[in-house]
Amino acid sequence: MRDADTPPQDPADDRSHSAALTPQQRADLIRAAAAEVRDRVQAWRDNPNWRNTPANSHRYETTIGVIDALGQLPAPDTKEAVASLADAVRPVIVEWRPSRPGPEQAIYAAVERLRRTIDTST
Repeated sequence: MRDADTPPQDPADDRSHSAALTPQQRADLIRAAAAEVRDRVQAWRDNPNWRNTPANSHRYETTIGVIDALGQLPAPDTKEAVASLADAVRPVIVEWRPSRPGPEQAIYAAVERLRRTIDTST
């Protein structure tokens, strides 16, 4: 049984082993996971229950800014370039920890998927 502070469990990841992926495919996985985080954070911000506290505003602005900047980085052609994409989104991972249920918990689950994607892509 899952309590309100436990993120939902994801099904087993059936993606190809990361060693078989090109740098571009790895980057695509990172960008897709980051886009999911961005979408969830934007939905949280657009929710009528959004509280415009300094902490919430900081997490929102950091997440949106970092992920938007990720879109401006060039397509990677080396493992090192993929690592630079991963480094670019790490501030998002630091911002989100398990907290309250609801939209923030969904964001945390998406951030955990991003973290796992980075860990397997670099």
